[in-house]
Amino acid sequence: MRGGRILGENLLALASLAGRTVVDAATMHEWETVQRKFARLLGHGDATQTRVAEQRLDETRKKLIDAAGTDMGLIRTSLEVGWAGRLLDFLEENPGSEADLKTLIQDIQGGLPVETAAASGHAGSANGAVSTGGAHKPRPEDLRALAARSELAYSTGLAGDAARARDQFAALLPRAERVLGPEHPDTLAARGSLAYWTGQAGDAAAARDQFAALLPVVERVLGPEHPDTLTNRHNIANFAGYAGDAAGARDQFAALVPLSKRVFGEDHPDTLAARFNLAYWTGRAGDAAAARDQFAALRPVRERVSGPDDPDTLTAREELAYWTGQAGDAAGARDQFAALLPVRERVCGPEHAETLAIWYQLAHWTGLAKDAAAAPE
Repeated sequence: MRGGRILGENLLALASLAGRTVVDAATMHEWETVQRKFARLLGHGDATQTRVAEQRLDETRKKLIDAAGTDMGLIRTSLEVGWAGRLLDFLEENPGSEADLKTLIQDIQGGLPVETAAASGHAGSANGAVSTGGAHKPRPEDLRALAARSELAYSTGLAGDAARARDQFAALLPRAERVLGPEHPDTLAARGSLAYWTGQAGDAAAARDQFAALLPVVERVLGPEHPDTLTNRHNIANFAGYAGDAAGARDQFAALVPLSKRVFGEDHPDTLAARFNLAYWTGRAGDAAAARDQFAALRPVRERVSGPDDPDTLTAREELAYWTGQAGDAAGARDQFAALLPVRERVCGPEHAETLAIWYQLAHWTGLAKDAAAAPE
């Protein structure tokens, strides 16, 4: 019960579906139209509330665009939970808006990619039906408890305690399976979060295996080209590399990049992250020249999409300089790190760890370049 009124199962399902729909739409080209429609509905005729809703929707899109790769699934889950709760409050305060929200969801899902829209509707539809994979009907207090525990675990990990976040998600998962069902999208997201923080806590092989076990379930429930499915594949590849299989990681990213381009587009953050990781693991697998060339191709795209001072752009430049040196051009690496140093100093500060790392690389490649120049013909 919330606000003295029992909320029906269908209303809970509608709020959950609407939350996922907001997040699914936030990275699509039609976002501005979706944003206006949601803000108008949530504003309910109040100009101030409409502006507040627009700001929150803007923040949602920014968080998703800034996220990439391994963090994307976690951030999506957090945003979906937040929007589901916000929309549940809205429906309680404005019971006459239920039909309008259903109509809006149907309209938005009509513009989403087929598999994304189908996956958004897996656990519920705009008509109010809900499937929890055989679980009992979730109570509002159960959903709120799950959301609070998920937010706590996620925040714990972001604060630097990966092992504790792992343990919190491990405790959360059986509760999610009991309340929501083992194949509910939020339960699958909890499994993904457990795997991710397991890897961040230092066990890359276990993280790889957990993501690998999750993949066929996510593919069946959400679809092979759903954003969460692609994030799962991204995580399998990365943790395979961290577990010692650089060539396997390279090959998995080589297969993932064209898929990401087709689903998200050439300039989407997840596509650029996949390209970065393909280049990185190509180098780690022993082909420095190919890694150099891939980072050289990625750099101008990063500068155009993210800006010349964006952290991801600067990291791509660092990797390009490093693999240039590893491919045999110490003088080229030296010159690239020399050009990068004042940018790092301006963006991060002269004593920041990233700036000091550039100083180290500059000194290292300067020394190698001098040795190469002094070597006899």
